[in-house]
Amino acid sequence: MTPGFARRPPFPWRAWLTGAAVAAVLAWSAAGTRFDLGKLASGTPEILAFFRGMLPPWPAGFAARLVDPMLETLRIAIASSLGGAVLALPFCLLGARNLAPAPWAYAAGRGALNLLRTIPDLVLAALLAAAFGIGPAAGFLALLVFSFGVVAKLLADTVETIDPGPIEAVAAAGGTRPAQAIWAAWPQVAPDFVAYTLYAFEINVRAAAVLGLVGAGGIGVLLKTQIAFLSYGNVGIIVAATFVVVFLIDTLSGALRRRLA
Repeated sequence: MTPGFARRPPFPWRAWLTGAAVAAVLAWSAAGTRFDLGKLASGTPEILAFFRGMLPPWPAGFAARLVDPMLETLRIAIASSLGGAVLALPFCLLGARNLAPAPWAYAAGRGALNLLRTIPDLVLAALLAAAFGIGPAAGFLALLVFSFGVVAKLLADTVETIDPGPIEAVAAAGGTRPAQAIWAAWPQVAPDFVAYTLYAFEINVRAAAVLGLVGAGGIGVLLKTQIAFLSYGNVGIIVAATFVVVFLIDTLSGALRRRLA
């Protein structure tokens, strides 16, 4: 290289190709969904009017009607989170490679977990509402399946990374797979299990409010009714109350999970 001259950096062709590919995918997606900035701009006054209708001052007396639906939403979230977490515990015998009784059992367990997690909770709640009728039972069952899948998957992944020494010691003493799980694996993953359960509960509180839109009980049923009646002030009260409840639960759950870490 000639003294006094800096070497020209290579042309970042990979970055340009990546940017072009991303732009092409965005253009294809916009064309497929018929996205139009002009229509979005023309509809801005209606959007602003909708949100202005949700702002205070709110109609008096409606807030008292939120207590029972909100409590139902919390009951759905609590019951489904705890029930799914408890059901996930024995499933770790199949979902974790170091505790599965056989390779085929591990493959079957992992396959079942992957299958459960591919079903959106909203779709599952709609199907259960059609099968069991409109009410909290559909929301509870949908979130029970969701909580089971999430906690079982996270816990199985955690079990696979624990110290194998205690498991080998229990096995050398003649312990069965359940004995290895109880006496060797569980003491190592118990804090993680509680943290995963709290994490599922955080998600379920938000999800339970949304599942009511398909008739699965909770505050979402009341929200759907008020939207249908164009009662935007009442919708604003529901959204504000839901935000406060979810914020408080997320803050408390996050503090508990940090103490367990």
